[in-house]
Amino acid sequence: MAGALNRPEGPHPEDVKRNARSFGWIGGVMIGTVAILWLGGSSLVAYRLAYPPFIEDGHTDVYGPHAPISDAAAPINPLAAFGAPFQSVTIPVDGYPAVEGWFVAGKLPSAVLLMPAAGGDRRAMLPYMKFLHAAGYPMLAIVSGDNPERGTGWGWRERAEVLAAADNLRRRGFTNIKGLGVSEGAAAMLFAQAERPVFRAIVADSSYRNLAAMFRAAPSIAGLNPAFSQTVMMEAGFLLGHSLWRSDPAIAARKLAGAALLVIQNRGDKIVTVADAEAIRDAASSPNAELWVVAADGHGDAIYEDPEAYASRVTAFLSGSSPSMEEVR
Repeated sequence: MAGALNRPEGPHPEDVKRNARSFGWIGGVMIGTVAILWLGGSSLVAYRLAYPPFIEDGHTDVYGPHAPISDAAAPINPLAAFGAPFQSVTIPVDGYPAVEGWFVAGKLPSAVLLMPAAGGDRRAMLPYMKFLHAAGYPMLAIVSGDNPERGTGWGWRERAEVLAAADNLRRRGFTNIKGLGVSEGAAAMLFAQAERPVFRAIVADSSYRNLAAMFRAAPSIAGLNPAFSQTVMMEAGFLLGHSLWRSDPAIAARKLAGAALLVIQNRGDKIVTVADAEAIRDAASSPNAELWVVAADGHGDAIYEDPEAYASRVTAFLSGSSPSMEEVR
């Protein structure tokens, strides 16, 4: 009896409940902390996709051994660059801020619309305008519209600027409009053409194939936990106002409405690949779709690698006398 009386009693039921509540609270805090860190980290990465550092630094994503670091080193306007009189224009864009541009007259009846890479000013298009002006083309070069406050839409949002600029050229009397875009500018032109056909021909220099795929291949994303990167993609899509998976110039290329297409891609590009360019070329609804792979290692800098070859190839394509409809490597 004494042994039985001295036997320790089990945990009191109230103590069990109290401990359970404590462990539940601790577990909830730990899970909540992990969730906060997860969402906080993914939000930071997603923010950098919509507001990339190169835009904050006043640069574009164009790079290469001969590419200028920024537009600041470029001539200030077409008159200073190649002696062409120009008109500064401000183009209203439905739902977005107005876009600035330069119009340069030419002797040919068809006009060319030019758009730079993400974060690019119209000054970035002066090297292209120089050879197009020499060929006689009237031109309208516009800014990307990207800035540190607005970030970038990677071409999807910028398609509205392309359509507004094309309408400006139509009001000037041009019915045969051709486009030349670099990187984001190329994607924007493909998106615009798929939404409302405005071009007879498009030069798409260094466009990505699919935005989600481009981001996932980036070194800062590729090594992440797959579930975490998926969260990043979803949050980035929210910031951009459009699903990254639907930002797909290759799909847009299926709706070219007969416009000829020249896809230009550097072989050693670390941002987009030859496979991206091939996907866009292969998806093109136009039978006049070409791919020119340039022996260069930068992104969007083919014109700086060999300006004469670039000018010759692009002007031949735009004039309809391209030497071949086959892929040139």
